[in-house]
Amino acid sequence: MRSGGSLTAAVQDINAVRTQAPGADLYGVGADLPAYSGPVTADALLLEIYRQRSAELYLTGLRLPDSRRFGRPAPPTTGTPPASAERNRNFYPYPQQERLTNPNVPADPAI
Repeated sequence: MRSGGSLTAAVQDINAVRTQAPGADLYGVGADLPAYSGPVTADALLLEIYRQRSAELYLTGLRLPDSRRFGRPAPPTTGTPPASAERNRNFYPYPQQERLTNPNVPADPAI
């Protein structure tokens, strides 16, 4: 989506994840949700991709880099649930080990 991909192809991919029936994969996991029916804009689809990835990455330890990649470094300050319930804490400061091994780590923001 960020590199100008097809909106219809993105909706098809989102629906492939959302509508997967339980038992359709090796582990018997499937969302079994209705097909995506929201707005078909790049911003709306990126938000839906972020939501689906958040559910998929639950308890894997990969949500922190994902939230950075999607430009969501802090909890939302406005909105009503589910927007305000997306996250309730900051992940700052960046770990010292990450700062030492990765020169691209940005400066710690003010908390």
